[in-house]
Amino acid sequence: MVEEKAKKPVAYSYVRMSSKQQIKGDSLRRQLELSRKYAAEHDLVLDETLNDIGVSAWTGDNLKDGALGRFLKLVSEGRIKRGSYLLVESLDRLSRQQVRNAIGPFVDIINAGISIVTLADRQVYSEATVDENWTQLMMSLAIMSRAHEESQIKSQRLKE
Repeated sequence: MVEEKAKKPVAYSYVRMSSKQQIKGDSLRRQLELSRKYAAEHDLVLDETLNDIGVSAWTGDNLKDGALGRFLKLVSEGRIKRGSYLLVESLDRLSRQQVRNAIGPFVDIINAGISIVTLADRQVYSEATVDENWTQLMMSLAIMSRAHEESQIKSQRLKE
């Protein structure tokens, strides 16, 4: 991870793909390019080490054994500074679990003073934005629910 002694705020790009086969496609390039563009536009130091390739957000493996889990541990230990950013393509990269399981880490990150930025729609979820506009939190719950339902349907189709 980037040195925490950086003078500018640090943005951590979180790239996740559920299967290693997806690395052959455009997902990795697309996710990193979005992060690089956002960091450059906002004068942020970019850390590109948070990668969960072939790690499931449906089962929560990205939280248990993956890079996102290690990031959350650093957040809880105070080793990721308040004012930092977590850049994700969309909220479904963080979790595809049931909403009651997905919301905890999301809120923990925000409560630690780290802003979550969804690059596809340019939403910024922070203590200030969520406190000022509580409907933003409701929308995030709807997005998390949709992500879970989408994964559940895919899982059922594969079983059939």
